[in-house]
Amino acid sequence: MSKDITNINSKNWQHKRGSIGEIVVENDDIKQCIKSILETAKGEVPLNPEAGTDIINAVDENPDDAVEIAIKTVYKEIPKQEPRCEVLHVESEKDIDTGVIKIIIYFKNKKTNITDKTEVYIK
Repeated sequence: MSKDITNINSKNWQHKRGSIGEIVVENDDIKQCIKSILETAKGEVPLNPEAGTDIINAVDENPDDAVEIAIKTVYKEIPKQEPRCEVLHVESEKDIDTGVIKIIIYFKNKKTNITDKTEVYIK
């Protein structure tokens, strides 16, 4: 079922990933943007080659280096690419068996001052 977008009380919104007709606003919109930034490789967006990150390269690194690369990448790229939020804290760990890097980003919405967090898994 689709939503009537004329009744959205936020100028920042987007379609919810993996859904049909659903939208995200405010902090949920920021969370989705953070995930998109970290899951998109630099150069993958044709009209915006600086969008995304090279965080995927950390998957092949040893766990300590992978975690350090992930944290540094979040602190460097999220403020540039998602200016609506302030990154407050980043936690990361790498699963040795699967190679998946889990990143938890704690952030504050600059407009509302509401804090939140999102988790991203890089494989």
